Amino acid sequence: MKNKGAMMNKNTTLSRRERKKEETKQSILRTAIHFFQTQGYDATTMEQIAESVDLSKVTLYNYFPSKELIVAEFFQTMSHQFVDQVLDMLAKLSTTRSKIYEYFRGQFEWNRQYRELLQVYFVHQFQSMLQPEAYQNSGMDQVLAQIIGYGQEAGEIRRDLPTEYLAKHLEIMYVMEFMVWILEGDSWNPDQHLGAMVDLFMNGAENKR
Repeated sequence: MKNKGAMMNKNTTLSRRERKKEETKQSILRTAIHFFQTQGYDATTMEQIAESVDLSKVTLYNYFPSKELIVAEFFQTMSHQFVDQVLDMLAKLSTTRSKIYEYFRGQFEWNRQYRELLQVYFVHQFQSMLQPEAYQNSGMDQVLAQIIGYGQEAGEIRRDLPTEYLAKHLEIMYVMEFMVWILEGDSWNPDQHLGAMVDLFMNGAENKR
């Protein structure tokens, strides 16, 4: 019984320690994103973040070795939360085209408030692709695979190509379109460009007249 009690106490201690670490991590994320949004990414220092969350600089670097990794963690976390929220909404739409468009439109509306940070995130993601062990998937391809799988079952999308293959190519199309928005700014019309992108995916570039 003693051993069992000691084991429970040890597990409880570990659990508390993990909860404390997660709380600290979330505090760092909230504080850093606030500074990035209010005073700019470049103007914010790791020293400022550490002081604001009452951590030593060494401890902060144990959680996040760089500002880029704070941004990456933020977008990874929010992307997965967005996935969980959007699936029920997409299930209510009747066509594959509408599901794809509304998913991307929702992504854009959320992301547009973090335009400066998205530039940092995209650079980080592209660099990470060259180091597979460091790359973190956003979860977008999983949502797109579900939508495309629905479209294949409904006869709206061809079935001779694997679902995952189509999902990955559609994700790349969206990322490229998003990069155009980052470069062009307000002249980029989301309804027009996202609509054209979805149309290109669904219908192809072939002139069928």
